[in-house]
Amino acid sequence: MLRICPPPPRRRSEKRRPLILFILMIMVLPASAQVGLGRTVGVLVNTEAAYEGYTLFSPSFTPSVYLMNNEGRIIHSWEIEGNAGVMEAHLLDNGHLVVVAGFRSNTPSISRSGTMREYTWSNELVWESQFDRRIFRQHHAIDILPNGNILAIGWNARSLDEAIEMGLRPQAPASSIDALRTDTIVEIDRSNSELVWQWDVWDHLAQDVDASLPNYGEISQHPRRIDINYQPDSDWMHTNAVHYHPELDQIVISVREFNEF
Repeated sequence: MLRICPPPPRRRSEKRRPLILFILMIMVLPASAQVGLGRTVGVLVNTEAAYEGYTLFSPSFTPSVYLMNNEGRIIHSWEIEGNAGVMEAHLLDNGHLVVVAGFRSNTPSISRSGTMREYTWSNELVWESQFDRRIFRQHHAIDILPNGNILAIGWNARSLDEAIEMGLRPQAPASSIDALRTDTIVEIDRSNSELVWQWDVWDHLAQDVDASLPNYGEISQHPRRIDINYQPDSDWMHTNAVHYHPELDQIVISVREFNEF
């Protein structure tokens, strides 16, 4: 017969050892690590390499803008009007906030942005410029120029007929309203919301489809132009960011669909 013997009884010191060891481990861990075990928000790392200053940010497509210090404390915040939230925010030297925000109306459009606003430190609206038009709309990023004007990205919606006349292959999938959205860079005067300068990719296209058109040629021989048939999509550029370099007097843009600066 097989006899099963119970294990020998443990000594009292053996029972307590795991508990004591666990308590010691918790005491040895630094306070920041103990809090970080279940932490999902706030400052996780703050070393001497961190930039000395504040961080301005807005969670995507929300109406709130925050100014935060390196300890993760909110120094100031703004609540922005608009039904599409904030896409970008800039803090001016006088404490004013300039944002790219959602449009007020429900007019059919080709982007979620289209409105630029300026707020005081106390959240008072002091300037607004809305580019929510059927064929032109401001979108994504802006930059504040040294003269106080705004450098902004815009879309120009071109019809299918217009695009074909510029050399677009007719079989490229497109709608009749905005067959091709060509990005444009504009300078806007904040004092009167007027356009004072504009650059449009529509003026810098090349194609090798229709020899009767003036922009016809071998694409590789025109490095300063863009192939209108580069990819068959209406939102073929999707420029995300724009920045002005004052020392070089140059503008740099980030074009998502081309993977290029």
